[in-house]
Amino acid sequence: MFTFTALLGAASSESTTLASQSLLTFDQNVRILVDVGWDDQFTVELLAELERLTPVIDLIVLTHATIAHLGAYAYACKKFIGFSAIPVYATLPVINMGRMATIDAYSTAWFTSTSGSGSQRSEDLIQSADIDAIFDKIHTLKFSQKLTLTGKLSSLKLTPHNAGHTLGGTLWRLQYGQEDVVYAVEWNHAGERHLSSSVLTSPDHISRPSTFILGARTGTAIRQRDDVLVTAIRRSLDRGGNVLLPTSTSARALELCHLLDAVWSERNVKAPLLFVSRVGSRTLAYARSMLEWMSPSIVREWEDKGILPFTFRTLKILSSVDDIDDYSGPKVVLASGQDLEWGVGREVFAELCNDQKSMTIFTQDADKKSLAGTILSKWASSQAANSKVVVPSYSYIQHAEQIMIRKSVPLQGEELDNYLLEERTRKALAERQLAIDLKNQSILEQEDSESEGSESEDEIEEGNGADASADIFLLTQDNDVYDYDVRTAKLARNRMFPYVPRRVRKDAYGDVIKPEDFMRAEEKVEDLPMSTRKEDDEDKGVLGLKRKWAEEREEEKSVVVPSKTVIEYKDIDVQCEITYIDYEGLADARSIEMIIPQIQPRKLILISGTSEQAGALASTLRQADIQDVYIPSNGQIVNTSMDANGYSVTLSLDFAHELKWQSVASGEYTVAQFRGKIQAIFNGDNAKKAEDLENLIDEPAPVQDLVASPLLTKHDMAVASSQTRPLFVGDVRLAELRRRLMTEGHYAEFRGEGVLLIDGHVAVRKLESGNIVIEGGVSDAFYSVRKSVYSFLARIV
Repeated sequence: MFTFTALLGAASSESTTLASQSLLTFDQNVRILVDVGWDDQFTVELLAELERLTPVIDLIVLTHATIAHLGAYAYACKKFIGFSAIPVYATLPVINMGRMATIDAYSTAWFTSTSGSGSQRSEDLIQSADIDAIFDKIHTLKFSQKLTLTGKLSSLKLTPHNAGHTLGGTLWRLQYGQEDVVYAVEWNHAGERHLSSSVLTSPDHISRPSTFILGARTGTAIRQRDDVLVTAIRRSLDRGGNVLLPTSTSARALELCHLLDAVWSERNVKAPLLFVSRVGSRTLAYARSMLEWMSPSIVREWEDKGILPFTFRTLKILSSVDDIDDYSGPKVVLASGQDLEWGVGREVFAELCNDQKSMTIFTQDADKKSLAGTILSKWASSQAANSKVVVPSYSYIQHAEQIMIRKSVPLQGEELDNYLLEERTRKALAERQLAIDLKNQSILEQEDSESEGSESEDEIEEGNGADASADIFLLTQDNDVYDYDVRTAKLARNRMFPYVPRRVRKDAYGDVIKPEDFMRAEEKVEDLPMSTRKEDDEDKGVLGLKRKWAEEREEEKSVVVPSKTVIEYKDIDVQCEITYIDYEGLADARSIEMIIPQIQPRKLILISGTSEQAGALASTLRQADIQDVYIPSNGQIVNTSMDANGYSVTLSLDFAHELKWQSVASGEYTVAQFRGKIQAIFNGDNAKKAEDLENLIDEPAPVQDLVASPLLTKHDMAVASSQTRPLFVGDVRLAELRRRLMTEGHYAEFRGEGVLLIDGHVAVRKLESGNIVIEGGVSDAFYSVRKSVYSFLARIV
């Protein structure tokens, strides 16, 4: 049995938020939460249902590294009892980029309440160190890596697949018994500069799932999208204005940064190109370490040019809005926070929006209640056609209001002194505890191997290894100099400085070595004379003759500037030109209408987007023979269980050994066939005899065909076996059949859709149901073709 519940993100008439949370329930006792998204206003009431369900959630999987898909994860771990103990799975880019998106958003966000109970600064509740620790606990999976769990989830199989749209973006395949569920809310059928296309473009990977959960929010098919965007930017620069592109911190920003930097370099554009984000440098450092998740073409490009990944020639990375003033004249600014609610986008917009020569280009959808959503709604109202037109429209809208800007300001004076004092105290306490823990560990490890001759029996009785260092106290600490009071130590071994010697690290091959210790002198960048370096090597990031990139990147990650959040209220009058150019990287409606019927899902659930979008898409897909299409609302439970009268069977080992098992689906499954009569069903302690099964089956003790495995253990069923006719199991792909027949000396060609003609006399036809029909007169060719078809199938007797 399978049911789906959209906690957040169902298609609706208002579609006020892009946040996504979905609950997948198998057999009423296995519950999987897909995504822990939040709106860009961080409204606490939206998480009420998630908090209520926390005790029954067994597993969490994440799809994309955006606030809409994981923004509430860190908050829930801190606030909801038991939530942090739920196992979570995601790809490495989703973990690292999601970490950056959360840190950037929480740095200035306020957790708001619509009930009037006030709001709370996120930094008062969750610090960056907390976010790092929370995301470090997420389990990592690779694309196509099949995960089989244990215990209660032993019957569940998880497989992540590439979704496109974002780096590491995932669509999930969940298999439980007869249920085969695919969750694909945001994906892209087209490859991009740094991303490969979704696995859905190849139906061979995913076909005929029992339930397909699809996002109705689609992209726009814009031809020559890059040129359209660059033309819009030049429109403002040529008249002396600035250009603002609000974008997501660690998702779509990578694509825009790479595109614009390449255009600036090729066309020698003089206007400054800036990417402003509090975590921009760290985000790019993560991206450089995850090349295996990117498109092979961009990796080859970097290798051919001999440059470091995401090392920009013209793009400058800034961490503060104040740094923008260092660049004069017209400029292009990419700012984090596509909804203008968090990040630096809101602050930059307030500075640039009052100039009629300037332009703000929105490249992504926004929550309707956000500042960006309000502006886009007014812009769309000014258009005669749909707001997402193929050719972008430019409009001046009338919008004035007072907005609240949350700025991160470095600490100074007495505030900085107090902060540093608190940090020193915290560090001293942490190091004291670490010293005690290390001392205790050393004592416990040495108690069994070292003699304690210097101690009397009385001393040993007074204390033990577990609390031997409990009477060591830190008196003072100044400039990393420590003074410990050991006068009251009861054990002789504690009457000394609590020093634990550094142990030599070892692995399965012996001592752990550092490769850099064995580098030749000419290989060390720091030893190269300055005369051998090019002046612009640092800017270009040329491999070989470059600065100590790894060290500098590590320094960028480790430097933390003490700061606080201050609130300013500013009146804005939007005078700049507004336009929307879709650069979100989502599959367009026409492509979805072509791809989904090829996957042939038995049942389809549409979520996200507006009711109009979902309704139009559902109507089109129903015409393509997908009849069971559901459009649930938030909180509505949809039952899409398989309409099959199937049972799980446990076979005795003796009986299982007598069956003829054969592998199908490239060895993924083994099947055998037998024919039996149901005598009784055992479900726990309750046994149902055949005469009591009137409500379950049409007749008592019917004869049914069963395909069973000795690993299925949910219910026990007593069966009486008998002989049955052979059964062929598997899938025949006509293209592969044609290649095999050609190698056997036959001439094979396709004649019409789904028909393969061999030697002009024998036809192999594949029906919509998947069955194969061989047509032709009695001849050697007919039997040869039939033999080749059988070679693709497993013959179960």
